Parts: sequence; C-alpha cells; structure tokens
Amino acid sequence: MLFQIALVILPVFILVAFGFTSSYLQLLKRHSVDALTKFCQDFGIPFLLFFNLAILDLDRAFDLRILICFYSSMIISFLLISCASYFIFEQTYKSSIILGFCAMFSNGVLLGLPISELAYGAESLSINYTIIIGHAPLCYLVGIAFIEIANTNYKKNTFIVSLKSSFKSIILNNLTIGILLGIIFNLLKFEFSTHTEDLLKRGTAWIIPISLFTMGGVLYYYRVTNSFKIPFTIIFTSLFIQPAVVYLIGVYYLDIEIKLLRNAVVMAAMAPGLNAYFFANIYGQCREIVATTILVSTGLTIFTSSFWILLLS
Repeated sequence: MLFQIALVILPVFILVAFGFTSSYLQLLKRHSVDALTKFCQDFGIPFLLFFNLAILDLDRAFDLRILICFYSSMIISFLLISCASYFIFEQTYKSSIILGFCAMFSNGVLLGLPISELAYGAESLSINYTIIIGHAPLCYLVGIAFIEIANTNYKKNTFIVSLKSSFKSIILNNLTIGILLGIIFNLLKFEFSTHTEDLLKRGTAWIIPISLFTMGGVLYYYRVTNSFKIPFTIIFTSLFIQPAVVYLIGVYYLDIEIKLLRNAVVMAAMAPGLNAYFFANIYGQCREIVATTILVSTGLTIFTSSFWILLLS
C-alpha cells in the first residue's frame, strides 16, 4: 500500500529530479535557473494563486478549525526549533529565528498542492488554497518581527517603525498581491465567463510543473553543509511533528473529520520551502544549513508524505 501511494506522488519528484539532473549536466545553467525562479515567483505562482482564489467557493472551503490546526502547528514548530537552536545548538538569536522560520515554512504550493491533488483529487484543493491565504504572510510576519526585536535592541519606537516597514514589504510581495487580488475578486462576486475560465485553467496548468522543474535546478546550485545535526532536527520537526500537531489538534480537540483534515496534514508534512532559503539569504546567515535542510527534506518527502497519506486513508 505504501509503495502504491509513493508511485502516485512520484511524478512530483520526477519533475524536481529532472531539474536537478539538468543542472548537474549543465544543460540548465545557473543564470537560466535564476531567470526561471524569478519568473515563477514574480508572475507564475502569484497568478496561479490569484486565479484559484478568485474562483474558490469561500463559504464551502473556509473552516476556521482547520486554520487553527495548521497555523498552530506552524507556530509550535517555529518555537521548538528556535529554542533548540539557541539553547541546545548554541546558535545566535538571529540564526535561531532563521532556523525556526525554516521549520515552519512548509512547501505548500510546490509540493503540497500537487501531492494533495494526486492523493485526494482536484476537488479537495479548496482547503489547501484556504491555508495558503495566510501561510506566507504569517510566516514572514512572525520571522521578521522576531528578527527586528534583535535589530532594534528592544527600543520600542524603533521596533514599531521597523515592524511597519516589514509589514509594508509583506503586503507588496507578489505572492501576497496575488492572494489579496484573488480574495477581493472573489468577495466582490466578479465572475469569469465560461470560456475565459476554461482558458485560464489551461493557461495555469503549466505553472506547477515548471516551478517543480525549476526547484530541482535551484536545489542543485545551493551550497550545503557537512554538519547534519541541525538540519535533521528541523527535518524531523517539519516532516513529522508539524503534521502530527495538526492531526492531534484536529482529531482530539476540534473533532474534525479526517476527510476534511487530511489535506491540512499533508500540507503541514511538506519539506521546508524555498522561501526559507530566501529568508536566510536576506539576513546573510544559516544559508548552508537551510540549503541542506531543503535539499535533504525534499528528497525524503516522497517517503514521509506516503506515510501520512497511508495513515490518513
């Protein structure tokens, strides 16, 4: 059964492997990977999020209980790894926050969406898109807020100014813009014509495959570290503890049906996303550790996601 599930989600990782191999063979040069990454991040994925949120049935998809489960698991993962990094692995305060950010930022768009679709069908993705609405903004808000505490040396006025500036940066991020435009389009009850919607569905079908291929190239060009203590601690937290928290809170405290909860668990069980590396790169710390974490955990996700899908079946 586990092997059969792994075969179902294998196409996702084949695309990543193609990108990685193409870069290894130098068929895909670094400048090409950078250009593809910029295109996917600045246009492709924001447009995909806009379109799917614009046509999403919010009344049916919105479930506050599921959001509580998912976002609680994110914050718990962040706190666990931040504290472990600072007190156990003796990292600096700023490095500990960056590593905590890596643990909580699961790759819900590039891995969670296609794996959920393959496992449970396209009709189940409304839950995924509801989670995505606040995923990146919340992660960045938490990470930047804690980083700014260190940068401002606890001076209240400077911290507030920095936080306002950080919030402005989050709002002006292309992913956030795509999400907000999709929600506004939806709430104002705008509708695409049948022909236009069908055309846009065809037009967005390429975005995830191209992004997965590009992700493989990006993973190849990352610098990695030879030390695996911290990466494997983050990986265990991301792939097992975070989805387990979603499952436990959902089943035992909020009494959510497995059929409704399973997409949230799968989303939480994904490897850390590329944004974790970009966040580390912004502050110039922990890039090798984060790169190693993303590279190794992405490969392991084919097995761990199969485990969670089997558990939830």
